[in-house]
Amino acid sequence: MAQYQLITTTPDDYKTAPYIRPFLLFWLSYLFIEAISLAAGIFSMTGTRDLLYKVMWTFVFCPLGMGGTMGDLINSFIVDHYYEKKAAHFTGILTLLVPSTCQYLCYNLDRHLGWFGASDHPIWFHWRYPALWVIGYMNGLLLFTDEEQARLARMKL
Repeated sequence: MAQYQLITTTPDDYKTAPYIRPFLLFWLSYLFIEAISLAAGIFSMTGTRDLLYKVMWTFVFCPLGMGGTMGDLINSFIVDHYYEKKAAHFTGILTLLVPSTCQYLCYNLDRHLGWFGASDHPIWFHWRYPALWVIGYMNGLLLFTDEEQARLARMKL
């Protein structure tokens, strides 16, 4: 067994849960964030023009890509290596670096595609960088502290 075994819902989950939780938690986080961004974009910036592409990008590609990338990086560099606050800070830093890069890529793509209003409302894209660190740190606390793992176990995650 790993030195830092995460709390899981059943003993049968001990081997897989520490490696599935990062992907699942970040996928859910990005799905929630992207849904809010889509709603704000539709209601205040670009309307329903190209709605199918916006929905596919928002609910399929972005959460899967960023959730999968963050899950893999956390499994590779943090799970079984770090725990508690150190792991949470490392998760926050990874979240600041990786999804911020994706955010910047999406900003530049959207300046050409015009789906989410990057040309007219650039600050809408750039305010998210500090928010990404906070989201990463909070997810790191959920993943790597005993109290928050108990909360995840109660939610069956």
